[in-house]
Amino acid sequence: MAAASYRGFTLTTVGESTETWQVTIKKHTLTGSMAAVKKSIDWFCDTATLIDPKEFSAINSKAKEEGKPAQEDFNGYQLKNDTGDVNGWYCFFNGRLIKGGKLAIQKHIEAYLLAKQKAEQQQIKK
Repeated sequence: MAAASYRGFTLTTVGESTETWQVTIKKHTLTGSMAAVKKSIDWFCDTATLIDPKEFSAINSKAKEEGKPAQEDFNGYQLKNDTGDVNGWYCFFNGRLIKGGKLAIQKHIEAYLLAKQKAEQQQIKK
């Protein structure tokens, strides 16, 4: 039985398998792949709620099936995703490369454009 530690929690393998891991959080035992169990721990640390690792595995498999390389124009900026990964989006924005989820990049661009617009309006008022 192998053991690992992640964010203060002890992860152990189930039986002889090195593919299935488990962790106990607040008297609840969660079991799944190492990546899914770590996501459950992250979720618990961030929100204090438990999510079964199987739900993260299902989301990952759906995202990989649906993921295809893509490109999109958003307010004059080219958002690109070469890998098809959900968080594989990137954009050259104000001379810098920003990467992450498409929605997060769009919100970042919108916030910048809104702040720029407000600054321009304040300049006009002066």
